[in-house]
Amino acid sequence: MFDLLIKNGCVIDGSGNEGYTADIGIKDGKISKIGSSLSDAKRVIDASGLVITPGFIDSHSHSDNAIFSHPEVKEKCEQGITTAVGGQCGSTSFPSPASEDERLRTAESYFNAAESTPQGSNLITFVGHGAIRRAVMQHENRRPTPDELEKMKELVREAVRHGAIGLSFGLIYVPGTYAETDELIELAKVCAEEGGMLSAHIRNEANKLIEAVEEFITIVKASGARGVISHHKSCYEQNYGKVKKTLEMIDAANSEGYDIYCDVYPYLASSTSLSARFIPKEYMANRKTLENLANPETREKIRQSFKNVKAGRIDWVLVNYCAGHPEYQGKYVCEIADEMGCDDVEAALRIIELSNVNATACYFSMCEDDVKTVISYPRAMICTDSSVVRSSSSYHPRLRASFPRAIRRFVRELKVVSLPEMIRKMTSLPASVYNLGAKGLIKEGYDADICVFDAEKICDMADFVHPERHTVGLNYVIAGGEIIAEDAVYTGAKPGKVIRAR
Repeated sequence: MFDLLIKNGCVIDGSGNEGYTADIGIKDGKISKIGSSLSDAKRVIDASGLVITPGFIDSHSHSDNAIFSHPEVKEKCEQGITTAVGGQCGSTSFPSPASEDERLRTAESYFNAAESTPQGSNLITFVGHGAIRRAVMQHENRRPTPDELEKMKELVREAVRHGAIGLSFGLIYVPGTYAETDELIELAKVCAEEGGMLSAHIRNEANKLIEAVEEFITIVKASGARGVISHHKSCYEQNYGKVKKTLEMIDAANSEGYDIYCDVYPYLASSTSLSARFIPKEYMANRKTLENLANPETREKIRQSFKNVKAGRIDWVLVNYCAGHPEYQGKYVCEIADEMGCDDVEAALRIIELSNVNATACYFSMCEDDVKTVISYPRAMICTDSSVVRSSSSYHPRLRASFPRAIRRFVRELKVVSLPEMIRKMTSLPASVYNLGAKGLIKEGYDADICVFDAEKICDMADFVHPERHTVGLNYVIAGGEIIAEDAVYTGAKPGKVIRAR
């Protein structure tokens, strides 16, 4: 007897092949049988008129920072994600030797605790270069000493040996932004020696995008590790179209025998802290952002540095969160400037100060043609670039709707790729890139991580005004043979695990 039987659905198996009609029998968390006229099950789902796909794999996630506080990760489950790849952008909660939480002090303590904490969906994670640099050098803007570099190497080695998928870089964030290329190469070599891979929020996604991609390719070539460029994009109008060149650069490196991919979220807006966008890195060292803003001469330098990036009113930056000042949440910087009676850049700096450098925003700085170009790239995977909802503040809708939106907008409406190809980008491709074993395909013997949905109706309802809205047309999400979401509402089940990398 099957534990669960899904009947009469169109199976799009994740390989990129066209769909076929079949029944799927599930037992003990695995796909036990694929065939016709299957019967005898504890529960039967009639999938007539629906498609059956592998569970979605979020190629770039930050839910690793929620596994102890929000292990249900319900926003992942409610958009079809059954496995997420966390620890991105150089940011992980471990290793943190001085942490009061013993679980975060080392990679070993983190994975031991995480592995025994039931989750809504599965997680595999990188270790963050920023976390490693902070553990050894705190927030200092300088090159490491030889001894410090050796300590960082050992932390990379320990993390990969205990279960990290590899090493992630966040080269616009403190302290990762202070690392020079040779430091990154040395750490990448250690990662590769241990069988780990690399991902990177590259150093620049705007005027110096091409140079930033070239730097990452240089690191991959020097180390020999597999690499993934995170949430690949080009920001600001003067840089639109550059992704065509960067994808050609990736192809050229791969033709030489290297192995580089990218991921992408299906939106025209990014999201990060206001300080990361408005404060040059040299003014954030050693947590002196507020001190530098209080200096009139330094403040003017900061103002001018941003004005040199993009002219005109800041009507493309929507504040999500401003600690202590909810009245600014959900407003554009230009609106806040009018309320404050100052110019737009000054308003952004005041928000940073008022929030004690704890403000985030969405940045509408991309064009749809570029997103279409990246999504159609054969080595591009789909991602959320998000964690979970932690408060009542506004947030980027990608947190709960990236995968339904990718299908609705880029398959059904724009026809950028076919549905089987989009499902491949969401399932078997990331499963292969991240060595996830028996995941990413509808195949006998594989993990019963499955989505069942209406391909003609699935729709992301979450937007920038109402990010809390649930997806429609997503009937069932199954992880390890258990239903974790029904009609895009989390069921409370926790069959997911934190998986140590192979």
